[in-house]
Amino acid sequence: MNYRHHFHAGNFADVMKHILLLQILNRLNAKDKPYHYVDTHGGAGKYDLSTSAAQKSGEFLNGIHRLVKLDDSIIRNAPEGVQQYLKIVEKMREGSGRGAYPGSPWFALENMRDMDKATIFEMQKDVFQQLYMNIRDRRAGLHERDVYEGLFGVIPPKEKRGLVMIDPPYELERKDFPQLVDLLTVAHRKWPTGCFAVWYPIKDRAMIDRFEKKMMKTGIRRQLVCEICVWPDDTPVGLNGCGLLVINPPWKFSEDADEALQWLFPHLRMTENGGHAAVRWLVGE
Repeated sequence: MNYRHHFHAGNFADVMKHILLLQILNRLNAKDKPYHYVDTHGGAGKYDLSTSAAQKSGEFLNGIHRLVKLDDSIIRNAPEGVQQYLKIVEKMREGSGRGAYPGSPWFALENMRDMDKATIFEMQKDVFQQLYMNIRDRRAGLHERDVYEGLFGVIPPKEKRGLVMIDPPYELERKDFPQLVDLLTVAHRKWPTGCFAVWYPIKDRAMIDRFEKKMMKTGIRRQLVCEICVWPDDTPVGLNGCGLLVINPPWKFSEDADEALQWLFPHLRMTENGGHAAVRWLVGE
C-alpha cells in the first residue's frame, strides 16, 4: 500500500474532517448518557508536520497553516467547532512542538467524556506501533486489525449510542467505492441506530455521483452529505475537495456542519472563482 497519512496530515481535507468530527461528538455529548467512538483507520494518532514527509508534500500549508495564521479577531468570530479544533491543535503544539498535529483518535479523545469509550483500528503494523505509543488512554482499546473483519465484533456497542468514523486509504477502493458501500450496508443493518461518518476524496465528480447512487440504493435512511471543494470540479490537481457522508447524524448537526463549512470555505479555497461548500440530504427520513 502506498498510502501514508503523514504525507497528508493537516491538509484542508483533514481540517474539514476533524472539525466535523468534533461537532458530531459535541452533539453526542449533549445527552447525559455514555457513547462509543469507533475509528476504523486510526493512523498514528499524532503527526509531526516538520518531518521530511510532510514538508515534501506541503499539503498542510493550505490547511491548518492557513488557519493558525489568521488574526485572533477572525478566530473569535468563527463557529464553536472551529475554535474548539484550533484549541486542541494549539494544546498539542504547546506540549509536543510547533509541528505537531493531532489525528482523528486524538481529537475524539480530547472531546470525549470520562464515561465514554473508544475502539481504534489500524492494520498497518508500523503505523499501529506509532498509534500505541501516541495514544495512552484508559478509555481507548487499540486493535491491530483490518476493520473489514473487526468492526462487526464491536457494533452494536453496549452503550447503544455512538459514532463510527471511517476514513479508509482509497488506494484500496475502486471506482465508486463498492467495498465501502458493502461495509456500510452490513454495518448499518447490524447497528441501525448508530451514527456512521465516511470521509471520501473528490477527484472525479462522475465517480462521486455513482457512489451516491449506490448509497441511495442501499435503502439506508437519513444520509447527510457535507462537502468542501477548494478547487473547481474540473481542475486536474488530484484532489479538488472532499466529502463526509453521515448516516444518522445527531440532531442539529446539519446546521453545525453548514455553518462551519461556509466559514471555512473562503479561508481554504484555492481560487477566487469556483469551488463550493455545501450540506445537503442525500436521503431524508
